[in-house]
Amino acid sequence: MGSKSGTGVIVGRFQVVELNALHKKMIGKVLRRHKKVAVFLGSNPAPSNLNPIDLMFRVDMFESHYKDKLEVFEMPDLPDDRIWSQELDRRILEMRPEGNVILYGTMEGFLERYSGRYSAELLEASPDDIPELIGMDDEWDIRSFRAGMLYAAMRRFPTVYPTVDVAVFRNEMSQVLLARKEHETRYRFPGGFSDPEDDSFEMAAMRELVEECGDIIVDNLMYLGSLKVDDWRYRETADGIITHLYACSFVSGNPSPNDDIAEIKWFDVEKIKEELFVPEHKDLWNLLNDFLQEQNPL
Repeated sequence: MGSKSGTGVIVGRFQVVELNALHKKMIGKVLRRHKKVAVFLGSNPAPSNLNPIDLMFRVDMFESHYKDKLEVFEMPDLPDDRIWSQELDRRILEMRPEGNVILYGTMEGFLERYSGRYSAELLEASPDDIPELIGMDDEWDIRSFRAGMLYAAMRRFPTVYPTVDVAVFRNEMSQVLLARKEHETRYRFPGGFSDPEDDSFEMAAMRELVEECGDIIVDNLMYLGSLKVDDWRYRETADGIITHLYACSFVSGNPSPNDDIAEIKWFDVEKIKEELFVPEHKDLWNLLNDFLQEQNPL
C-alpha cells in the first residue's frame, strides 16, 4: 500500500444509531489513504424525520470511536446547491487542509449537489446496506439516546409549523420593506415561526418584525390571508409550513438587519416582479399583489 498523502473529506449526514461495519469500512479506506481526514456532518435548522439526531450527538458518535484520527465539522444545509458548495469549500480552507484535497460522499446526497473547487469520489453504499433500527439497551447511554430519537421521529404525526410574514409599507403604500438572508440573492418578507410564548399570530408578527428589522414602529396591522409555503427545508418530508401574511404602515425608526437577516431594503411596489423573491415567498407576493389591486382598482 502506498504512503498517505493529502486530505480526505467525508461529507454526509450519518443519521444512524451507531456507525456500522459498512461505515467503518468506508471511513477506514479514507483514513488509510490520507494524512489528514475530516468529516463534515450535514445539518438542517428544521427538525424532521430526515434529520432527527442533533449535531452534537453525531459528533460524539465519531469522536468516541475515532478519537484523534479525524476531525468533525458541521456543514449546514443551504437552499442553493452552488452557494452550498462554495460554503463547503470555504469551511475546508478554514480547517487548513494538508496537500491535495479529495471529497467523499454518496451520489444523491453529495456528488449530485457539489460543484466546488475540489475533486470528489463516490463512497459505495446503498440503503439496503444500512442495518435496521435496533431497540433500546437496558442501560441508558448516548447510543441508546440516538436510537430513541430515531424511533420517536419515525413514530410521530406529521407537523404543520405556523409562521408569520409581514409587508411593511410607507409613502402611501408605494414602497415595501423586504429582507435578504445570508447566502441568498433574492428577497423575502420579514417574518418567522410563531413561538409558544406568543398570545396571537399578530403578536408573533410584531415580535418577528422587531427581531429582524430592528426597533421600528408600525401601525394598522392588517391580516391578509394564509397559505402553504413550499419551504425548501421541509421538501421530501411529511412536515410543512402554513404562514399568515400581514400588512402594516411604517411610522418611524431606522430599519436595520438583525437576527439571520443580512440586508433590509425599501422597494418601489410598482417596479417589483415575482422574480425578486425567493421561491417560497413568490405566492406571498401574489397574495399581497391581489390586496394592492383591490385597494387601487384601475
